[in-house]
Amino acid sequence: MKTNNNRLTFPFFIFLFLLFFIETCATLPTAAQTAPAWVNDLESAYPSREWVAVIASGGTQRTAEQAAMNSLARVFRTDIASLTQTTQRFTQIVNEASGKRTVSFDESQNFIQEVNTATNIRFLIGVQTDHYQAKDGTFYVNARMNRREFAARYSGMIMENTAVINRLLTLADGLADSFEAYSALSFAAAIAEATDNFQNILEVLDSTTAGRRPNYGGSNAVIAKMRELAGRITVGIAVETADRNDALQISRAIASFFTDRGFKTAENGNYMLRANVRFEPLAYGEQLQSSRYYFNAALENRNGTAVFSFTEDDRKNHAIASEAKRMALRAIETSVKEGKFAADFEAWLNTLIE
Repeated sequence: MKTNNNRLTFPFFIFLFLLFFIETCATLPTAAQTAPAWVNDLESAYPSREWVAVIASGGTQRTAEQAAMNSLARVFRTDIASLTQTTQRFTQIVNEASGKRTVSFDESQNFIQEVNTATNIRFLIGVQTDHYQAKDGTFYVNARMNRREFAARYSGMIMENTAVINRLLTLADGLADSFEAYSALSFAAAIAEATDNFQNILEVLDSTTAGRRPNYGGSNAVIAKMRELAGRITVGIAVETADRNDALQISRAIASFFTDRGFKTAENGNYMLRANVRFEPLAYGEQLQSSRYYFNAALENRNGTAVFSFTEDDRKNHAIASEAKRMALRAIETSVKEGKFAADFEAWLNTLIE
């Protein structure tokens, strides 16, 4: 009996030992929990002579990433909102340039694709990120850019954009005081604003490029030229509608649309904007009155040729007929200042560049 007890005790002792060993191993740090070198010594991991690198931490991965984005933006002497706005606007420019001969992009097209697909830091190309979560739950994010590699990329985009801007400036100089010339300068100004931003990034990546600005003189110079031209473009306004006060109100809205963009209004201008507005009252029982409006407009050049046309109709409802009419009139004003008319006019300007 004694021998049998020993045989049972030994395997049970082994079982207890193995259980203790497994539990102990579970509490030990794993390779995945070991902090990477950049957490403790960023300079050694990514020397500042070769990299622009930052570290940020947060209670969640998202907050750590956001902090890293803000830190990286400060390194480039700007902020997230500014960089994001520039990237979005430049993305729009590149997309609008598709199929045009005067403004074509290769380097920048690659830029757009990389920004949209390559990284969580979406306002800059070339950003690499690493993540680490410490045992206490804190998240760490390392965001970095290789100086040599991406200085070359930004330099290439700046050269390409400068060539496009200079072509647009030359095109505008060869045209009379016209919306075609204004369109070229407007496009050039938008590209120049993005390129100025790229230049600022390049100068951080490669300090030897400081002071070597593109030859178009910067976005402020292009914008000044665009505004000067806009001041020489005049638009006459003629509105036909049944009520004289309605015609005056719509005329004022149209005049405001052009003057807000730097153009002038005059009876005998480079262009004439002719609009026809009609209101049609409708009744749907005693509880609902409706006013349908028809808004048609055409922009004519000096030769009387319509170069831009617009049409819109909709209706506004109210319990009182006069209020429905007032709402319809207000809808036309909104369309002119910031709605469908404004959007269609801006889209037309973009089509003037081939």
